[in-house]
Amino acid sequence: MADPVWPGADDDPCGATGEAPPATGSRIRRGLVAAVALAGLVLAGLSVVAFLRDGHTGHPPRTPTAPAAGDVRIRVAGTEFCLGERRGTRTGQVLQVPCAAAGLPRYLLAEAGGGRWRIVSDHPDSGPGCSGIPSGGRTPDAAYEDAACDDPTRIETFALEAYGDPVEGYRIVPVGSATPGSCVTVVGDRAAAWARLAQAPCAPDGAGQLFDFDRRD
Repeated sequence: MADPVWPGADDDPCGATGEAPPATGSRIRRGLVAAVALAGLVLAGLSVVAFLRDGHTGHPPRTPTAPAAGDVRIRVAGTEFCLGERRGTRTGQVLQVPCAAAGLPRYLLAEAGGGRWRIVSDHPDSGPGCSGIPSGGRTPDAAYEDAACDDPTRIETFALEAYGDPVEGYRIVPVGSATPGSCVTVVGDRAAAWARLAQAPCAPDGAGQLFDFDRRD
Protein backbone atom coordinates (compact mmCIF):
# COMPACT_ATOMS: atom_id res chain seq x y z
CA MET A 1 0.00 0.00 0.00
CA ALA A 2 1.28 3.44 -0.88
CA ASP A 3 2.06 5.80 1.92
CA PRO A 4 -0.67 8.41 2.45
CA VAL A 5 -0.03 11.87 1.12
CA TRP A 6 -1.03 14.48 3.67
CA PRO A 7 -2.46 17.80 2.47
CA GLY A 8 0.23 20.48 2.33
CA ALA A 9 3.09 18.08 2.39
CA ASP A 10 4.65 19.69 -0.68
CA ASP A 11 4.60 23.01 1.14
CA ASP A 12 6.73 21.74 3.98
CA PRO A 13 8.84 24.79 4.94
CA CYS A 14 11.73 22.56 5.85
CA GLY A 15 11.90 20.97 2.40
CA ALA A 16 13.77 17.76 1.84
CA THR A 17 16.66 18.79 3.99
CA GLY A 18 14.58 19.43 7.10
CA GLU A 19 16.07 22.91 7.43
CA ALA A 20 14.00 26.10 7.39
CA PRO A 21 14.91 28.57 4.62
CA PRO A 22 16.44 31.82 5.80
CA ALA A 23 13.82 34.44 6.70
CA THR A 24 15.57 37.12 4.65
CA GLY A 25 12.49 39.25 3.89
CA SER A 26 11.40 39.28 7.53
CA ARG A 27 14.84 40.40 8.69
CA ILE A 28 14.91 43.21 6.13
CA ARG A 29 11.51 44.44 7.25
CA ARG A 30 12.56 44.40 10.90
CA GLY A 31 15.76 46.25 10.00
CA LEU A 32 13.84 48.95 8.16
CA VAL A 33 11.43 49.43 11.06
CA ALA A 34 14.34 49.77 13.49
CA ALA A 35 16.11 52.27 11.21
CA VAL A 36 12.98 54.41 10.86
CA ALA A 37 12.43 54.36 14.63
CA LEU A 38 16.04 55.37 15.28
CA ALA A 39 15.81 58.22 12.77
CA GLY A 40 12.66 59.44 14.50
CA LEU A 41 14.38 59.46 17.87
CA VAL A 42 17.33 61.39 16.47
CA LEU A 43 15.07 64.03 14.90
CA ALA A 44 13.07 64.34 18.12
CA GLY A 45 16.28 64.83 20.09
CA LEU A 46 17.47 67.53 17.72
CA SER A 47 14.12 69.29 18.02
CA VAL A 48 14.33 69.29 21.81
CA VAL A 49 17.87 70.68 21.71
CA ALA A 50 16.78 73.47 19.36
CA PHE A 51 13.76 74.20 21.54
CA LEU A 52 15.89 74.55 24.67
CA ARG A 53 18.65 76.49 22.93
CA ASP A 54 16.37 79.07 21.34
CA GLY A 55 14.10 79.42 24.37
CA HIS A 56 10.89 79.05 22.37
CA THR A 57 7.67 78.36 24.27
CA GLY A 58 5.61 76.85 21.51
CA HIS A 59 5.74 79.89 19.24
CA PRO A 60 7.83 80.21 16.09
CA PRO A 61 10.74 82.68 16.14
CA ARG A 62 9.55 86.24 15.63
CA THR A 63 11.54 88.74 13.59
CA PRO A 64 11.53 92.05 15.52
CA THR A 65 9.89 94.96 13.74
CA ALA A 66 12.08 98.05 13.55
CA PRO A 67 10.61 101.19 15.13
CA ALA A 68 8.76 103.44 12.67
CA ALA A 69 6.39 106.35 13.17
CA GLY A 70 2.76 105.37 13.48
CA ASP A 71 0.41 103.16 15.48
CA VAL A 72 2.17 100.28 17.21
CA ARG A 73 1.61 97.47 19.63
CA ILE A 74 4.65 97.28 21.91
CA ARG A 75 5.47 93.65 22.61
CA VAL A 76 7.92 92.29 25.18
CA ALA A 77 10.31 90.46 22.85
CA GLY A 78 10.02 86.68 22.83
CA THR A 79 6.72 86.66 24.75
CA GLU A 80 2.99 87.04 24.21
CA PHE A 81 2.89 90.09 26.51
CA CYS A 82 2.30 93.65 25.29
CA LEU A 83 2.45 96.98 27.11
CA GLY A 84 -0.72 98.48 28.50
CA GLU A 85 -2.56 99.62 31.61
CA ARG A 86 -5.00 97.90 33.93
CA ARG A 87 -8.55 99.04 33.21
CA GLY A 88 -10.22 100.85 36.08
CA THR A 89 -7.02 102.38 37.48
CA ARG A 90 -5.79 105.91 36.91
CA THR A 91 -2.16 105.62 38.04
CA GLY A 92 -0.85 105.45 34.47
CA GLN A 93 1.47 102.59 35.49
CA VAL A 94 2.48 100.60 32.41
CA LEU A 95 2.29 96.82 32.80
CA GLN A 96 2.87 93.77 30.63
CA VAL A 97 -0.54 92.51 29.53
CA PRO A 98 -1.47 89.41 27.48
CA CYS A 99 -1.39 90.69 23.90
CA ALA A 100 -4.83 89.20 23.23
CA ALA A 101 -6.23 91.56 25.89
CA ALA A 102 -4.02 94.57 25.17
CA GLY A 103 -5.43 97.74 23.68
CA LEU A 104 -5.68 100.12 26.62
CA PRO A 105 -4.27 102.57 25.78
CA ARG A 106 -3.32 102.57 22.11
CA TYR A 107 0.27 103.59 21.42
CA LEU A 108 1.86 105.60 18.65
CA LEU A 109 5.54 106.25 17.93
CA ALA A 110 6.35 109.86 17.10
CA GLU A 111 9.79 111.04 15.98
CA ALA A 112 11.28 113.66 18.29
CA GLY A 113 14.38 114.46 16.19
CA GLY A 114 17.96 113.38 16.58
CA GLY A 115 17.04 109.70 16.55
CA ARG A 116 14.80 110.13 19.56
CA TRP A 117 11.19 109.05 19.96
CA ARG A 118 8.10 109.86 21.95
CA ILE A 119 5.70 107.07 22.83
CA VAL A 120 2.28 108.68 22.64
CA SER A 121 -0.68 107.06 24.38
CA ASP A 122 -4.39 107.40 23.61
CA HIS A 123 -6.52 106.34 26.57
CA PRO A 124 -10.32 106.06 26.20
CA ASP A 125 -10.85 107.64 29.64
CA SER A 126 -7.81 109.85 30.21
CA GLY A 127 -7.32 111.03 26.63
CA PRO A 128 -3.96 111.56 24.93
CA GLY A 129 -0.70 111.37 26.84
CA CYS A 130 2.93 110.27 26.70
CA SER A 131 4.84 107.40 28.26
CA GLY A 132 7.67 108.58 30.49
CA ILE A 133 9.72 108.46 33.67
CA PRO A 134 8.73 110.86 36.50
CA SER A 135 11.03 113.27 38.34
CA GLY A 136 13.68 113.27 35.66
CA GLY A 137 14.57 109.67 36.45
CA ARG A 138 16.17 110.59 39.78
CA THR A 139 14.72 107.50 41.44
CA PRO A 140 16.65 104.45 40.16
CA ASP A 141 13.53 102.25 39.97
CA ALA A 142 11.13 105.01 38.92
CA ALA A 143 7.91 103.75 37.33
CA TYR A 144 7.43 103.77 33.58
CA GLU A 145 4.01 105.35 33.23
CA ASP A 146 1.56 107.16 30.98
CA ALA A 147 0.66 110.75 31.88
CA ALA A 148 -0.04 114.12 30.28
CA CYS A 149 2.54 115.17 27.69
CA ASP A 150 4.95 118.09 27.98
CA ASP A 151 5.53 117.86 31.72
CA PRO A 152 9.02 119.36 32.18
CA THR A 153 9.65 117.21 35.25
CA ARG A 154 9.26 113.96 33.28
CA ILE A 155 11.47 112.22 30.74
CA GLU A 156 9.32 111.73 27.66
CA THR A 157 11.89 111.05 24.95
CA PHE A 158 13.65 107.75 24.38
CA ALA A 159 16.34 106.14 22.26
CA LEU A 160 15.17 102.85 20.77
CA GLU A 161 18.38 100.84 20.54
CA ALA A 162 18.70 97.59 18.58
CA TYR A 163 20.12 94.70 20.61
CA GLY A 164 21.79 91.56 19.26
CA ASP A 165 23.15 90.42 15.89
CA PRO A 166 20.81 89.48 14.35
CA VAL A 167 18.51 91.89 16.18
CA GLU A 168 16.58 90.27 19.04
CA GLY A 169 14.66 93.37 20.07
CA TYR A 170 14.95 97.06 20.97
CA ARG A 171 15.82 98.70 24.26
CA ILE A 172 13.76 101.70 25.39
CA VAL A 173 16.38 104.03 26.88
CA PRO A 174 15.25 107.21 28.70
CA VAL A 175 17.16 110.15 27.21
CA GLY A 176 18.69 112.41 29.85
CA SER A 177 17.74 110.30 32.86
CA ALA A 178 19.31 111.43 36.13
CA THR A 179 20.14 107.74 36.60
CA PRO A 180 22.41 107.07 33.62
CA GLY A 181 22.71 103.61 32.10
CA SER A 182 19.01 102.91 32.65
CA CYS A 183 16.58 100.99 30.43
CA VAL A 184 12.82 100.52 30.63
CA THR A 185 12.52 97.08 32.24
CA VAL A 186 9.87 94.52 33.16
CA VAL A 187 10.37 94.12 36.90
CA GLY A 188 8.94 91.49 39.22
CA ASP A 189 7.82 88.16 37.79
CA ARG A 190 8.59 88.47 34.08
CA ALA A 191 6.66 85.30 33.31
CA ALA A 192 3.43 86.68 34.78
CA ALA A 193 0.80 89.04 33.44
CA TRP A 194 0.55 92.49 35.05
CA ALA A 195 4.22 92.75 36.01
CA ARG A 196 5.04 96.44 36.08
CA LEU A 197 7.65 98.36 34.10
CA ALA A 198 10.23 100.74 35.54
CA GLN A 199 13.66 102.11 34.77
CA ALA A 200 16.46 99.80 35.87
CA PRO A 201 20.14 99.35 34.98
CA CYS A 202 20.59 98.14 31.40
CA ALA A 203 21.54 94.46 31.63
CA PRO A 204 24.26 92.93 29.41
CA ASP A 205 21.83 90.18 28.29
CA GLY A 206 18.89 92.56 27.85
CA ALA A 207 16.67 90.37 30.04
CA GLY A 208 13.24 92.00 30.43
CA GLN A 209 14.44 95.02 28.43
CA LEU A 210 13.83 94.09 24.78
CA PHE A 211 10.72 95.10 22.87
CA ASP A 212 9.17 94.75 19.41
CA PHE A 213 7.06 97.43 17.75
CA ASP A 214 4.35 95.57 15.86
CA ARG A 215 2.46 97.64 13.33
CA ARG A 216 -1.20 98.29 14.05
CA ASP A 217 -3.93 98.95 11.51
